[in-house]
Amino acid sequence: MRLLRRRTSGQGRNLKNSTMKKSTSRTFFAVLLASGFLAASAVHAASMTYETRAITSPVSGNYQADWSSQASSVTSSQLSDFNGSVGANSSYDHLSVSFNVAAAAAGSTAIFELAPDAGYGGALYLDGLLLDAKNTDLWWGGNWDATGQLLVASIGNLAAGNHVLEAFWAEGCCNGAQGGRYQLNGGNWQALSVSNLDSLAVPEPASLALFGLGLFGLAVGRRKNG
Repeated sequence: MRLLRRRTSGQGRNLKNSTMKKSTSRTFFAVLLASGFLAASAVHAASMTYETRAITSPVSGNYQADWSSQASSVTSSQLSDFNGSVGANSSYDHLSVSFNVAAAAAGSTAIFELAPDAGYGGALYLDGLLLDAKNTDLWWGGNWDATGQLLVASIGNLAAGNHVLEAFWAEGCCNGAQGGRYQLNGGNWQALSVSNLDSLAVPEPASLALFGLGLFGLAVGRRKNG
């Protein structure tokens, strides 16, 4: 009888251990899945909106205010890449680019260059701060070396978090293909596109792994306390 009881008790412990292992395994994979969702949300952080409207009032050179003062309706579109985009004739244009910078890219020296077709000139802002304005006829002709025809923003210490790059410009007629690009720390130029900007939001693998392990430890601790 005692032998039978011992075996039954041992089987109970084995069953309990097996159940705990399965539960812990499920928790681990759940944490990995949650970490994957967090990474995916970071990868799709950028967006790009291009708006145009007819010029109905004079262009004064205060491009952001002039955009708001026009009485015409706004045509809006979502872009994946600003390069090759063409506005309308006799139009005021507004480009808004939202992106996120992860800690891995924080502190970088960033340069943004925008090449609009802007007969009345234009201005470039980052997070509401005016970084460049030119009130002359801007047309780059597909040449990035024509720096006098570009709107340029240089940021010496790019902070982590969300940012908005905005440009306002006006063109009297004959819109041509426009372009945009950016550079980090003197590296290769990247096209101003959603996919390229998304790469700035991807956290370092080590940081993501530590975060996942932290969630896993918290989940296991709660199960033990329960």
